[in-house]
Amino acid sequence: YIALGLVIIGLILCRLKKKKRERVEAPSPCKVASVDDIVDTKPSFTSTDFKTDVSKSDYSIYSTESAFVPSSLVVLTSPIISDLKFEDLLSAPAELLGRGKHGTLYRVIFENGMVLAVKRIKGWMISTDEFKHRMQRLDQAKHLNVLPALAFYCSIHEKLLVYEYQPNGSLFTLLHGKQPRRKFEWASRLKLAAKIAEALAYMHRELYVDGIPHGNLKSTNILLKNNMEPCISEYGLMVMDPQDPSSSLNGLNSMQQQTKGTSTNGFKADIYGFGVILLELLTGKLVQNDGIDLTSWVHSVVREEWTVEVFDKSIILDGASEERMLNLLQVAIKCVNQAPESRPSISQVVSMINTIKEEDDKSLVYEP
Repeated sequence: YIALGLVIIGLILCRLKKKKRERVEAPSPCKVASVDDIVDTKPSFTSTDFKTDVSKSDYSIYSTESAFVPSSLVVLTSPIISDLKFEDLLSAPAELLGRGKHGTLYRVIFENGMVLAVKRIKGWMISTDEFKHRMQRLDQAKHLNVLPALAFYCSIHEKLLVYEYQPNGSLFTLLHGKQPRRKFEWASRLKLAAKIAEALAYMHRELYVDGIPHGNLKSTNILLKNNMEPCISEYGLMVMDPQDPSSSLNGLNSMQQQTKGTSTNGFKADIYGFGVILLELLTGKLVQNDGIDLTSWVHSVVREEWTVEVFDKSIILDGASEERMLNLLQVAIKCVNQAPESRPSISQVVSMINTIKEEDDKSLVYEP
């Protein structure tokens, strides 16, 4: 009996060990991919900061670690991708463009030649219903100079946003790119600033009640269309900390803490972000360069009364009016005020910039 008992116990132990080994070796269907698991050899935060002559099979949005739950892709009011299916999006070859702390960006290329930019967001603890409502409101607030999402996918762990790919790069690459940049004269910079301000003012008016600011306005999120018309991208995907306007709150998790009352600070943070963009247009300098902050540097130069040293030499050589550059610099300085309540509203900013632009246009008309 003892021998028989030992044999039975041995068989049971072998059986349990075999099952445990099978569970370890089998891939888990519920494992969620982390953004940090993806190797990014081309770090950036915008789909247009990279070359376009890439292999069509570099990457795929889908991976064995993805946790995409079978669901439908919600196509918004766009005829461009009316027939696009979620499975088509996952199976199409894609180029990994960049990975930031809030998500990953891909350029997806389809057999019919259509090219889309897909933003994959991880860790945004916002309910599915709230996310859908947000995307529908953003779709309703359309403006020529705001890049709309064409479609979106939402599950608990995964959120995808689909945009039309913009091949001409961003304002950041136009100003700071390593390759020989296009001529970017004063009149074009002033025109771009006016259009971005007007687009931002429109979005703030339309979405103020919903408490949806841009949240991460910067030069990499100002894309250039085929006709070099500027457009604001990734509107409403993040909220910035009004106490530290140069950086976002601690991840997208902060979105769940946002209320209509506190979102007012998010709109003021957009003003700060726009002010920094104005400083980039005026100076041609990076926001952060060797540990030197652009806003701090501008303030120090202005205090020393060497204001003319602030401006990009290329626009000075083009014969830009020093008076109007100084006027735009004053607008930028008001926008980057460290006290959010002291910053102008976006409608006031639009009015100030349009006044400068009208004066500039008149000077061109009457120029001998």
